Amino acid sequence: MPARDTDQALALAGVLQALEQVRAIASHGHGDTRRMEPCLRALLGRLEGDLTMLYGSREALAPGLRLLVDHLNQPREAELTRYLVTVLHLERRLARDRRRFQKMVSGLRGAAEQAEYFGSVIHDNVLHNLGDLYSQTVSEVRPRIMVSGERAHLEDPRNAAAIRALLLSALRSAALWRRAGGSRLRLLLGRRQLIDSARALLSEA
Repeated sequence: MPARDTDQALALAGVLQALEQVRAIASHGHGDTRRMEPCLRALLGRLEGDLTMLYGSREALAPGLRLLVDHLNQPREAELTRYLVTVLHLERRLARDRRRFQKMVSGLRGAAEQAEYFGSVIHDNVLHNLGDLYSQTVSEVRPRIMVSGERAHLEDPRNAAAIRALLLSALRSAALWRRAGGSRLRLLLGRRQLIDSARALLSEA
């Protein structure tokens, strides 16, 4: 399987895995830390060649890869589609805003140092730091990502921070998707190839 196809499938799986955890927290008040961790690891890590290593392993992205296969085969979740379309659009706008982009890079560098200090990318302090970074940068850009869910869960400070951190992760994975040649046209015309790539990665996980 060509490396470009592999990277596209992994990056898009990263977007979907992060967004699915956003939905879980907003609806149920908690996410799955085993699924959140690879997303946040990719957000704070440095890309040094192999995209798989950025997320930790192919197995770590298995939930996102399965979601990719299911969603591209037969989309049933309108909310997930809405989040995905908004994230891909928003990432392109952020990439063109150099001042805001540099502020995000600087903030992520600080959060990465903080995560190293606490020994976890999902430590409360790290999540709150990332939540603040999202509020100071992404929240000001349109289109806004409007998260639906239970009001009590959305208003909980830790949940709000975790959701914003995961949205930053989704945007990071969207940037990796675009870097690997991903585009709207690719989603429309290359669905079957993306599904096949995701299935091949799942068989090797």
